[in-house]
Amino acid sequence: MIIKTEEPTTSLLLDEDPSSDSAPDERTEPDLDVYADALLLVDALERHEVEALEGVETGTLIDLYTLLSDVQRNANDLRKEIADMLLDRLHHDRPVSGSYGSVQRTARTNRSLKDDDEVLDTLEAAGIDRSRVVSVDRGKVDDALEVTDVAESDVFETEETEYVRKAEVDEDRKETRLQGLKDQLAASDADDADQLRDEVEELESRIEELTEFKSGHSYHTRSSADR
Repeated sequence: MIIKTEEPTTSLLLDEDPSSDSAPDERTEPDLDVYADALLLVDALERHEVEALEGVETGTLIDLYTLLSDVQRNANDLRKEIADMLLDRLHHDRPVSGSYGSVQRTARTNRSLKDDDEVLDTLEAAGIDRSRVVSVDRGKVDDALEVTDVAESDVFETEETEYVRKAEVDEDRKETRLQGLKDQLAASDADDADQLRDEVEELESRIEELTEFKSGHSYHTRSSADR
């Protein structure tokens, strides 16, 4: 049985009103250093076979190391800011879940010694000899080396290790590449929106064809006499 209704149906078309609220999943570009660096890092990872680093050129490895370093630093700064905000919002020690994980408010105790004389006097009064708790202070040893002829090797065990550190960053090159990526993303979003709009319009047209009543058309339903 087909029933015609005069009530309006919900439209499946994308809202073209520019004054309407943005959709929850609409892409926005945050003004954050970690976002820009992460975008550049993702681009680099997609363009190179990083699963086998032995075959990656030295210049590419340098770029990856630089971007990873920048992402790590900026992500950690943002993580600390978010942690401070969460600390104000979480008022119990039970885990609170988001979409990708959960966090919980916790506490830890940090200890620092009181004044040296106070500590030594307290322990000595409890029967602990001062020599058992007094140790060599590295900072004071360094100060002593500056005013004596004692060689560093006479009082320190030294071991040299080599490592890589970031020397400088070509910000202009990063900004040029970043702008190119943003332009590509904007074009990609526009294409996706146009495709989605076409699909929705086609779907709505098919729905209208199936539910539309036209003059001159008759509709036949089976009754018990037809069976």
